[in-house]
Amino acid sequence: MKQRLKWDDYIGIFLLSASVFLLGVSVFLSFSRDIWYDELFSMGLAVQPLGELVSITARDVHPPLYYMIVKLFLSLFGTAGSAEYVVIAKLTSVLPFFLCIVYAATKVRKHFGLSSAGLFAFLVLTMPKLADYTVEVRMYGYALFFITAGMLHAYELACREDTGGTGKKAYGNWAALTLYAVGACYTHYFACVAACMIYLYLLSVLIKEKRWRELKAFFISGLCCVVCYLPWLGAAVAMQVGQVKENYWIQPLSWRTIPGCIKFIFQPSFAGEKTNMALAVLLFLFYGALPVLAGNGRDVKSPEKSRQAFFSQGCMNVLAGIILFGMLASVLLRPVFVYRYMLPGLGVFWLAFAIMTDRLRERKFIFLPVVCVLFVIGARNYRAFYGEEMWKRVQMEAAEEALAQVGKEDIILYNFDQTQAVLSYYLDNDSYLWYGKPEKLIQEMFPSNHALVEGEFSDEAGIEALKNLLAQDKPVWFFGSGNARDEIMEKWSRAGIRAQEKGSVMVERYWFNIYSLCADSNNENIG
Repeated sequence: MKQRLKWDDYIGIFLLSASVFLLGVSVFLSFSRDIWYDELFSMGLAVQPLGELVSITARDVHPPLYYMIVKLFLSLFGTAGSAEYVVIAKLTSVLPFFLCIVYAATKVRKHFGLSSAGLFAFLVLTMPKLADYTVEVRMYGYALFFITAGMLHAYELACREDTGGTGKKAYGNWAALTLYAVGACYTHYFACVAACMIYLYLLSVLIKEKRWRELKAFFISGLCCVVCYLPWLGAAVAMQVGQVKENYWIQPLSWRTIPGCIKFIFQPSFAGEKTNMALAVLLFLFYGALPVLAGNGRDVKSPEKSRQAFFSQGCMNVLAGIILFGMLASVLLRPVFVYRYMLPGLGVFWLAFAIMTDRLRERKFIFLPVVCVLFVIGARNYRAFYGEEMWKRVQMEAAEEALAQVGKEDIILYNFDQTQAVLSYYLDNDSYLWYGKPEKLIQEMFPSNHALVEGEFSDEAGIEALKNLLAQDKPVWFFGSGNARDEIMEKWSRAGIRAQEKGSVMVERYWFNIYSLCADSNNENIG
């Protein structure tokens, strides 16, 4: 006889349905060409030959697996043309969140109930910052999925009477855990830390329950991860020490780091800053109180509830491990931690939140208001994300029209290296950077990026180089960013170089004005 659905199951179905709908919206938003600086690395690496891809990533700050995944999808579904490539790459970023929903509808539903599954699926798409990564051409969605899936397989191994232990089903879980852990390690270095926290959780379960026979499988799985990952880790670290220190950008820790972590995880996207801060604090405090409200630690007579509580704690420890490792490494070695590096652990972090919140369903006077508030916050977060992406799409269409006036043989000058790099994806023109040099990896992937002055930069040397470009009888453009452009053009004016504004556009997050440059024949000897 078919079991009747309970009232909380309908909440789960509604939230799962809402999650599928929102993921469909992310698919729609993927059909846009705009990318930013970090995404440029992804696009540039994905079109490299495989050997070159591996060589470059060994000198970059992230492992190669994500770029290989994007390369695979570009090879399967792409044809020549950068516009189509960007769309395919963005759609590739939707996939791990779709897989998270699949795991929610299967394994989370099986072990924790339909309402937990629906709440988790909704949270993983709508909590602060997460929606952005459904369309961003970066590896964080895959790192989040690998850790979430690996943790759920670890839980099945913890549930000996269900699918764990040493039976045939256990072998599948051990294999899945191992593959997801290796995948996480090859996706992001902080995802490697998260994978270690999964194994620490599982080891704690085996020791706690005195399941000594299963330690053999545990160590075999862990050894496989080490054997698969150590060759890359050793080679990559050796190559990066020299490469990264030349262009290091991560800032040291400060007293703002911990509040910044809380803000990154919890702050929603309402219009008022004070409202956002207040909601972030309330959400943080509620999460902190959840283990007590959910009765974690009081269910010693119920093995299932005790196991679920221990799993929830293990999920929270994954994120805590990432933060602790990042801070210790930053203090003892050098700064290595930025807020987005927490993303691999945020899937299981919100999974724990969903499980503990669902345990409040017997107290409807708490559960229902909490779910309603979460739905409002999540919907507002996603609405803000949608509005921002649509605004970028409109601006990108306007930018494409403005950029159409640049001829294929024209020369472009920039005063901001990120704008130069990003625009080189859309324009094959030779471009030159006023003051400074493009990043070496950017020049390797996009050879049309040059420094205006090869040696030490000075205004005099820059103006002389610019005059040489103008003397080539090719149109010269200046894509000027920020307030510094006015000061630069004032120097040019004194040197007899005129700038005429032709437009103001935005590509992704980069505002710049477009100017055509020419030598003033009446003042060509000035300066």
